[in-house]
Amino acid sequence: MGRPSNPKTRYFQRTLSDPQRMILLAAGKGNLCRGFENVLDVYQEAHNKGFRPDMPLSFLSIGRGTIDNPNSSESVGDKVRETVREE
Repeated sequence: MGRPSNPKTRYFQRTLSDPQRMILLAAGKGNLCRGFENVLDVYQEAHNKGFRPDMPLSFLSIGRGTIDNPNSSESVGDKVRETVREE
């Protein structure tokens, strides 16, 4: 897989499998870099809500729903990363 990870690493290179590339492309609407940033945003949100790497993904309770936030008059879709809106 390459060199061992180091918390001080600023740049890293990784060969993506086809499924990994498809996930990042979908997350970034065709842009790998934006997809990577969006996946990081999703993990940050999950972490803020208590998810940790050793927990099952079922902890996230991702269901089928709408982009409307039932607890607010503001749509969740309004909080989309600005770089995605620039497309």
